[in-house]
Amino acid sequence: MGRRNTAKNYTIPETVESYLRENPDCLAHRPDLLRTLTPPSRFNGQDGVADFQEAIIQGLRSDLDRMSQKSADILSLSQNNLSQQQRTHAATLLLLQAETPTDFHRVLTKEWPKLIGVDAIALVLEDDTMLEMYEGPSGIVRVPRGMIDGIFIGAKNPRVLLSDYRPGNKLFGALAHQIHSDALARIDAPAPWETPQSRCGKTPTGLLALGAFAPDTFHPEQATDLLEFLARLLGSTLTRWCAPTL
Repeated sequence: MGRRNTAKNYTIPETVESYLRENPDCLAHRPDLLRTLTPPSRFNGQDGVADFQEAIIQGLRSDLDRMSQKSADILSLSQNNLSQQQRTHAATLLLLQAETPTDFHRVLTKEWPKLIGVDAIALVLEDDTMLEMYEGPSGIVRVPRGMIDGIFIGAKNPRVLLSDYRPGNKLFGALAHQIHSDALARIDAPAPWETPQSRCGKTPTGLLALGAFAPDTFHPEQATDLLEFLARLLGSTLTRWCAPTL
């Protein structure tokens, strides 16, 4: 004879109830499950009686969900900031290792874009001999005197200009038609705490231009401290070499 099946056919609610009765500490080990459960109302909705306790619980759940999302956003932002700092440190070390203008050019135009996470980088320098914009070696652009001041006319930040959508920025030369978002930082504007001195004189007038193919890569609300640091680093490097011709 076949073996008789004595197992009961539980419905899902009965199965859950049975498990909870057999494991009364289940919710103590998984308190987050309480947030997903709907507590019973003390009233059946008749006679116009409202259960304020249930409304308060639902409100607290909503608050907890918002706080959890904010915590996740803060954690993501902190991780992103740490990653940006690490990339900036790596870019700094590479530039400090450049011993010649050729090394400098390679690091700036080949290594920095990969490290910083942009699609193009240009070093723009004002030149008294220029009557119009001139692109020399890839990523090195010379412009007439006064052009950089003109770029920053009306800017809220006189040191950094971030654009979420500006297609075709000519400062990026052959890649201009692919650039849709950019960040421009002056390399001749010292930070408030700096008093730069050099045997070669003042830092050359120019700017560091970062370009991205995708719109919204940069936006005016972004922090600019790391970008300003890289721009000052470029200025110090050029000053050390007496602004070499690249």
